[in-house]
Amino acid sequence: MDKVQVTSAKRTYDYELLRENGQWRVRHGDMVRNVDLVRRDDSRFSVVIDGWSYDMGIAIDKANYTIYHRSRSETFLIEDHDVARIKALTGIGDRVMERHILAPMPGLIIHVMCQPGDIVEKGQVVLVMEAMKMENNIKSPLAGRIKTIHVETGKSADKGQLLVEFE
Repeated sequence: MDKVQVTSAKRTYDYELLRENGQWRVRHGDMVRNVDLVRRDDSRFSVVIDGWSYDMGIAIDKANYTIYHRSRSETFLIEDHDVARIKALTGIGDRVMERHILAPMPGLIIHVMCQPGDIVEKGQVVLVMEAMKMENNIKSPLAGRIKTIHVETGKSADKGQLLVEFE
């Protein structure tokens, strides 16, 4: 049995991974699910949970997993449960999630103000998003180099969607 901690920008989950009779089972609290993963190509998978199949894209960058399902995406940090617990107890923060800007709300991207390779300062506006008839400046959480822009001007973004990734 392996215990892992899965952290997104929104919350943290604790899971136990069990291998029984050649099949994976995932425990979260009192709930246990049968899980299978079938690779369709380099980045597409069919995830089967209790007999229900979900087609997903998965991009892996070190301990970060970005899951794409339908028109949504979310990035997760997956760590050994004990390591994550020790980091929390000692105040050692993992800054992996800080290297991403996620959409704080659903909205329309009206202006992208940077491109991959640009160096930005902490607090610099990197894009403008319109939500509820208001323009919202989305600022960089750190000083660094832009690795990838995951949105385009004129396109919609869902809450929690990955917008910008830093090196």
